[in-house]
Amino acid sequence: MKIENINRRDFLKYSALYSAGLWMAGSRAGSKFAGLHKADTDASKLGRVLFDDISVFAQPNPDSQVLKTLMFNDLVEYRYEQAVQNSHPHKEIWCRLTDSGYVPYKYLQPVENQINERVLDIPSGGQLAEITVPFTTAVVDQYKQNQRVKEDQMFFYGSTHWIYGLGKDEAGTYYYKVQEDRWEDSFYVDATHMRLIAEDELAPTSTTGDQTKKVIRINLNEQYLVAYENERPVFMSALSSGQLTGDVDLTTPQGNFKVNYKRPSRHMVHTDRISINDNELYGVPWVSYFTDSGIAFHGTYWHNDFSQPNSHGCINLPIPAARWIYLWTQPVVPPREKKYVSNSGTRVEVY
Repeated sequence: MKIENINRRDFLKYSALYSAGLWMAGSRAGSKFAGLHKADTDASKLGRVLFDDISVFAQPNPDSQVLKTLMFNDLVEYRYEQAVQNSHPHKEIWCRLTDSGYVPYKYLQPVENQINERVLDIPSGGQLAEITVPFTTAVVDQYKQNQRVKEDQMFFYGSTHWIYGLGKDEAGTYYYKVQEDRWEDSFYVDATHMRLIAEDELAPTSTTGDQTKKVIRINLNEQYLVAYENERPVFMSALSSGQLTGDVDLTTPQGNFKVNYKRPSRHMVHTDRISINDNELYGVPWVSYFTDSGIAFHGTYWHNDFSQPNSHGCINLPIPAARWIYLWTQPVVPPREKKYVSNSGTRVEVY
């Protein structure tokens, strides 16, 4: 079914902001497109560089002078995002750096550097938490039996993880014990770098209406989705679907589906690597599966190039958009559940 009740002119006008993850249609379901706004240009923002050898240009134009080169995990401050119009708005989003120069926005992950108070009381069944700094070292548990990973890892802003305890080193630094959900490997992460997610933040949204009237429609050609209630659009986001890479077809399947399985956090592993940093992804946030083969909506911290096919088949979303989908769709996941399966989830139409 085609999306008929979205004004195409308005969509193109704002699609650059959608794809940059700069806009969300409110934090609760039922909000309308009246929440559209342009990027705030007053406050300095922080970005994490996603790849090596990223050029900073004198102007928002790849033909202009190169001022310097950025490397993976460099942090840059920027003043605002600038959308330069052409046939594909997303490709023309540039960040004006605070010191000088411009960098394409797709090469930056927008991040914060939020330091948190440690929490001493961790439930025995685990507590969901998120990384609130650009990146942090996850120190491997060298004493755990059957530990598959033997080297320290890096966790990134916006990723979610289950923590199971609190420890302290000889220097007096507190660490949360994180257990990843695929092989149950254990790591220790600076407690000030993680924020515990309260149960009320995991409460489902828009629960009073007829849940069977909800549907998400994914337009693969235009690379965006719209969520509807009673055929009224309530949410919109740019996305990255699966790509065709060489002889390997990773494109997202078309058809009618239902959300049938959710996880607030998932350690994803890809053998069909399509980028330098997407083969092993810890703490992928807000995962809502809608096919039996494992295709899902989920948050994305390893790229920021939405409105382009960039995935292994899943629907990559800005992290706030994935969280919105996770909380708005059926089935509802109890706050302490690591995963939840149901055959009566929200409809998903992919075309």
